[in-house]
Amino acid sequence: MSTFRNNKKLIREWFLHNNVTEEKFLPDTLMNVPEMEVINALFACLPQEANISDKACFSLGKSIANLFEKNKEQAQICVRRFMWHMNEESGNIGWGIPKAFAQTLAHSAGLTKIYGNVLISYINDKEGDSNYCDHAPLRQTCYEAVEIFAKSMPEYKDKIIQIIETQKEEDETCQKISQKVLTELKNL
Repeated sequence: MSTFRNNKKLIREWFLHNNVTEEKFLPDTLMNVPEMEVINALFACLPQEANISDKACFSLGKSIANLFEKNKEQAQICVRRFMWHMNEESGNIGWGIPKAFAQTLAHSAGLTKIYGNVLISYINDKEGDSNYCDHAPLRQTCYEAVEIFAKSMPEYKDKIIQIIETQKEEDETCQKISQKVLTELKNL
């Protein structure tokens, strides 16, 4: 019987010593563990150091996209969990969440149709109610996330480019990252 703590430890150790690929994104020992137990352990790996976090984002995205093929509602609950972590009212700081959200959408056209515009909204500072990420260190990863997303779902590229071009990004680091993302997307 697996436990959350054991799953998280196993995943972290495996990420430290292995590369993550499209075909091999989780340790073999977790293949028979219920999907939600694995997904919960992956969520816990998101706020780790960059090497672990990036691998967790990719693996979580693949896992939720795979879940969507079997259980659409459960996968949507996972995506709504991303949205909750990004909401100021949740009291959470969503470290790793934007990239995991992007990886999920990058691997699922079905989830993209439902939530693609939500991910983009985190970089769109518009008047009135919005999902704009006010916390600059987290917003940096939102820009990186929309780049990941646009590379896999190019139909969103022009919308992202337009938002970045018309945005007045005040944070210096976010401005540099947004301009790098803009250049990358224009060169796709």
